[in-house]
Amino acid sequence: MKRTAAEKYRKANTAFIYNRWYYQQPIFYLLALVLFSSCAVSNQFTPEKKYSPQELKEDIQLMEQTLRRNHPSLYWYSSKEEIDASFQRAYGQLTDSLNENGFKNLIAETLFPIRCGHTSVRHSSQWNGYYTGRAPRGFPLGIKITDDSTLIITNNFNRRDSLLKRGMQVLRINDLSSQQIIDTLFPLVSIDGNARNFSYQNISNSFQAYYNSRFPDVKKFTIEYVNENGVKQQTSIPALGTERDTARRTIRVTMPVTTEPELSIRQRRIRAVRDFSIDSSNTFASMRVGSFTRYLRPSFIRKTFRELKRKETPNLIIDVRNNGGGLIKSSLLLTRYIQQQPFYFTDSIFSTVKTIKASVRIKKKFIHNLGMLFLNRKKGSNLYRFSFFKKQYHPKKKHYNGQVYILTGGYSFSAATMFLANVKGNENVTLIGEETGGGYYGNNGVFIPEMVLPHTKLRVRLPLYRIVNNKSFPKNGSGVVPDVEVKADAETIYLNKDPKMDKAIQLIMQRKK
Repeated sequence: MKRTAAEKYRKANTAFIYNRWYYQQPIFYLLALVLFSSCAVSNQFTPEKKYSPQELKEDIQLMEQTLRRNHPSLYWYSSKEEIDASFQRAYGQLTDSLNENGFKNLIAETLFPIRCGHTSVRHSSQWNGYYTGRAPRGFPLGIKITDDSTLIITNNFNRRDSLLKRGMQVLRINDLSSQQIIDTLFPLVSIDGNARNFSYQNISNSFQAYYNSRFPDVKKFTIEYVNENGVKQQTSIPALGTERDTARRTIRVTMPVTTEPELSIRQRRIRAVRDFSIDSSNTFASMRVGSFTRYLRPSFIRKTFRELKRKETPNLIIDVRNNGGGLIKSSLLLTRYIQQQPFYFTDSIFSTVKTIKASVRIKKKFIHNLGMLFLNRKKGSNLYRFSFFKKQYHPKKKHYNGQVYILTGGYSFSAATMFLANVKGNENVTLIGEETGGGYYGNNGVFIPEMVLPHTKLRVRLPLYRIVNNKSFPKNGSGVVPDVEVKADAETIYLNKDPKMDKAIQLIMQRKK
């Protein structure tokens, strides 16, 4: 039987694939060997491994040298004497061996006086790999920090305990008051200037992790709290993982029946980053911008404002409460759809080095150096200007002319703060919520490679450029302060309300009357 052209193609293609597989088998086995070797190394990792004082000292020395040679704003909010003293305190504490967790806390406290939210420390990749997929252990409550002395329960992960409920205020944990606990955890998160909200929100997002990091191996917690009747009470609960029931049994949650198709992981990530809807009466639209990362496509922004123009929707709510930043160009694009007049997005962006100078390993060093070589322009003896954003921008043709209400919070940071700093003060813009975690005057960023410390493998972020949003802004270390302050409290947390969104809708309805 005569074969068709399609059959001949399939046979030839099958032969090609087989031949390629046959000749590439050694490569396949080599890749498999590398993969399984990597898994073996990961399995050998133990978080309790201790490092000698000499190893820890060498890690700090290399980190200090790299920061002093490359960081553009080491003495922006603290004097040289204060930074020197911070490193000397760290060296003075290296009298005994430390495991990775203990050393990470020491590094975090050492970096804190720099007051740069992008100059932070992360666990090693091995540490993250070890704990990925493992059941949570230690402190059994989810907690939100609402100010410098208030802790509110958001979740109780101990299913056997029925006393501690969402919305209750915690007064003491073991021997420490709520304020003492907050003060103890606070320096574990690097912040921009004096914008304390960034630390509060980060700790709230992962309170268990931060508490366990500061107070490891605690088996029992005595909690003093205020119950639903306003009465002070005390109870004791075990740590997660200390009882078979809380550590091993699967928590079954009955989900409501829904006809909507289940979203893929990628779809859930996209929805967390970007979402847009218009209410049925066309009174207002809601736009969630969860980050300025690659998931926030320029096409999404363009389509959103095209639709607003077409429907002539008079009010727009933009939610950037959970926007920790991302690509500056995406932040700029959104700004151009909100601004009414020509503007300069930044006042200045500059580095103190032409390329990275470091003896410690820098991730993607070649790529960052290449970018600096092409984009840096020499300005003075020791400054290099990043000229990419140094020009006047005009509003987009389909920019929005209606009333804009922007929801802000402590996690609004970096590129999100740059967006807010640019639109704050516009007649048609109202910021609602809390002071941002990112600095109003400016921050450090653009290129933020990681240095990997040689012994502990801790990863320390190294911003290479200083960004000044506007030199006329107050240089007091504050974040962007909202026009209308709205914060969560015990009642709104208990009722699972969204007070910031509710306030925005209330202002829209008042204006409509």
